Parts: sequence; C-alpha cells; structure tokens
Amino acid sequence: MNRIYVSIDWGGTHLSGVIITPDKTIKKFELPSCNLKIVSDENLFQICKNIIKEIKPETNSKITLLIGAAGVSNDKTAARVINTFNKLTNLIDNIEVYPDFLCNHAAFLNGEDGILSINGTGSILFGVSGNKQIRLGGWGYLFDKTPSGAYFGKKYIESVLKGKEGSKTHLYYSEDFKTKYGQVEREELLNQIYSAPSIQNYLGKYSKDLILAFDKKEPNAIEIVNNSIEKLSKSISEITSYLELKNPKFCGSGGLWDNWKIFKNLLNVSCEKLGVQLVWKDKNISLNFGPLFCYSRSNEEAFKILKEYTKEANYGR
Repeated sequence: MNRIYVSIDWGGTHLSGVIITPDKTIKKFELPSCNLKIVSDENLFQICKNIIKEIKPETNSKITLLIGAAGVSNDKTAARVINTFNKLTNLIDNIEVYPDFLCNHAAFLNGEDGILSINGTGSILFGVSGNKQIRLGGWGYLFDKTPSGAYFGKKYIESVLKGKEGSKTHLYYSEDFKTKYGQVEREELLNQIYSAPSIQNYLGKYSKDLILAFDKKEPNAIEIVNNSIEKLSKSISEITSYLELKNPKFCGSGGLWDNWKIFKNLLNVSCEKLGVQLVWKDKNISLNFGPLFCYSRSNEEAFKILKEYTKEANYGR
C-alpha cells in the first residue's frame, strides 16, 4: 500500500498542514484551531473532522498523521486527540502528537543547540544544549506575562474596563474601543469574554489594539509592553545561564513575530542590557514540516522524504 504522510503545525488559533503523497505531490492546507489544553470536545471533534476532509483518506493508502500542537502537556492530552481521530475514521493507521515547541525548535534550529521563543496566542520559551533541555512558561493566559496575543489583549481589555469605570489615565482605551467596536457596556463586554468558547483566543483578537497604542506612545501601553519584554529577556538570560550557552542561537515563532515587525529589535535591545547577545536564526524548514522532522529522527523512510521535499534544509541526526 502507498504511504501518505500528513504533518501539521497546530497553533492556538489556526493550523497549517502539508500532505505528502507517494507520487511526489504536496498539498498544503490551513484551518481554524484551538489550544489543546482548553479546546472543548465539540470543537476538537470539528477540527479533527475538518482535517480528515483535507486528507481524504482512502482504503488503499496507509496514512501517518504527525501533529505538533499547542497545549500538548502530557500523554493524556495527546491521547485525547488520537482517540478523536480514531472515532472519526479507521483509515489513519499511525498518529503521533508532539508538543509544538519541540517541532518548532526542530524546524528552526534543525536539532542544534539554541533557544526558541513562541509568541503567538500564548507564549513559551524552550532551550536545548546537548542533552540538557529547559522550558519556561506555557502556563496559559491566566499566568504568563511574557508577550503573547492573549496577554496583550487581556491588558487592553483591562484598560478598556478601567476607562469605562472612570479612570482618567485609561480614557484612551474606552474611547478607542468605542470607536472601533461600538458602544458596549461593561457587563456586556464581560459577558462576551466569559462566555467565549476560548477566552484565550477571544482576548488575542485585541492584541493589535494594545500594540497600536504602544506605537502611538500611549503611556500605559508603553509600560505594559516594556515590562512584558523585560520579563521575556530575563527568562532568556536564565535559560542561557542554565544551558551554559554563550551567544545562543535564537529564533522566534508565532503571530507576534510574523505581524509585529519591531518585536525583534525591542527584545534584542532588552537582552543586550542584560549582557545576552542573541544570534538570530531564520526558519530552517517550514513549521508544518516540524512534526515530520521529529518523526524522521526514528523513521528512515520519513527522513528520506523530508530530505527530498525540503532540499533547502541542512539535516543532522
């Protein structure tokens, strides 16, 4: 039977997948998603169903499905995804689920020593040096204060609420919200947040508004953003010290890196103040190939396919 490989980078708000068929064709697809730590059973069922529609599994093919996902913290989380797929179809004979930071690190750094900072809807910091690994953050929007869409969105809405309650130093936010989204009363806004299927994703929608306030040099936004970046740079310094890395290779992944152009420079300056000199690296391969990279470390066929379809990468095993 023909073997089809499906490799998916599953983020907090959307996923990107690639289907590699035996006749050397590649199909790419993108779909809405949700962090696996907080996704409801109903939403997870629909996401998996949408992925199967993209794959179009056939009885004369064997399918290996490889997923690197936000929110994979233990085997129980991974098993939940696998069980959902198995309920929907019996035509996927092998499913592997990895934490997104492992796959993204592989895609950026090709398994080499270095540090990855994921700053999308959520945030997490992950470093590798030889056999040593360290992970900081990834606790979700209730706790993480390093830059993320959810944290910035949370601080924007918090400022909107303060403005609505009469804080003169936060009137910019209540007026900004009214101009962009209409007049929404305090209780209605709170109800929208707490009734959202994913509060983290809901808050993430407003991150752009805090960043715009920062660009306009609004004092509260400057304080919020600078404090958050300082927390990230201190965490990077901590990882650098723990892993005994000098001038560490460093890469950033996620929506803030893609859409906020000055983020790199702000973090670089903050790290330099702490005596940390980062060596910036671009993606080695596309993020949706990251799970295939992880799987290829123990599967020769997958390794050969990865080399063939991502010729621009350098491969170390």
